[in-house]
Amino acid sequence: MTNGQQNGEPDVTIVVIGYNEAATLRACLESAHAADLDGIPHELIYVDGGSTDDSMRIAHTAGTDKILGGDRRRRAAENRNLGLRAARGQYVQFVDGDMAMDPGWPRAALAFLREHDEYAAVCGNLREANQSPLFRALQLEWAPREGVIRHCGGAAMYRRDVLNEIGGFPEDVVYGEEPYLCWRIRNELGKKIYQINRLMADHDLGFAGWRDFWKRQVRCGATYAEIAVRCYHSNDRLWFKEAIMNAAWFGAILVALAVLITGPVPARWFVLIAALALFQRKFSQTIRAGHPADVAAIYALQTYYAKIPIAIGEIKWLISRLSKPSRKSS
Repeated sequence: MTNGQQNGEPDVTIVVIGYNEAATLRACLESAHAADLDGIPHELIYVDGGSTDDSMRIAHTAGTDKILGGDRRRRAAENRNLGLRAARGQYVQFVDGDMAMDPGWPRAALAFLREHDEYAAVCGNLREANQSPLFRALQLEWAPREGVIRHCGGAAMYRRDVLNEIGGFPEDVVYGEEPYLCWRIRNELGKKIYQINRLMADHDLGFAGWRDFWKRQVRCGATYAEIAVRCYHSNDRLWFKEAIMNAAWFGAILVALAVLITGPVPARWFVLIAALALFQRKFSQTIRAGHPADVAAIYALQTYYAKIPIAIGEIKWLISRLSKPSRKSS
């Protein structure tokens, strides 16, 4: 049993999932052991998504209560559901293998859910492990806040009975299983999701360069498109406006580039001035929010640059969907 768990059923199950996370997995599992859960029965489960590195060996030496998976490649939703089926705690804290939990987070999340029956899940703030200006700029997307939110990410504490009632994480969603799960919880069960304005975990994006950034944004675009389509025929069209705006921005950028290349000189100057005005607006907003100039400049640049791979991801997803043969009812 983990960290002084008493006899009987645990109150909290920590489920760590990972795929080739050897560089960060030990710190992740150690953060689970270091969690302030004295007096609260708990267990630790690691679910491996078919790693080809040393992840399984690390998990076996890290004092986990159960180690699952590792036999084949699984997506995140499958890994979480595998952990969910093995979990015995009333509350399940999911953690990705590239994260390290704040010691006080599980106790704070547990206290919140115990006091608020109307909430199905609670999450906190993420902090990027790499604190260079680039990664600090990327971290701004994980806006700290306190209050009701539409969805949480891969790390959050859920009520196990709610997850069982809804059928677990949707495994037929390529990307974005967490927001779609939260959408179903809100719309089908009438439960809410909450974010506490306190540190939940350090997260390691692990970008080796702009290629990794590009691939992540393309995947983000595919997620926007898939969730927007799935939720379209409802009163709660999650990410529909965002998906449309991403495509509109992409179109505007293509037009601007065409003008810069082939347009008359006055039109080129107009495009350049408009681009500088947009950059200045985002830069100033970020400065006013209390961030240094280098972080603000990078954030302003990547905000508009990211529109390109995000829109490409949406287009690729749409083409993939349209190219699939339609199923005819027998």
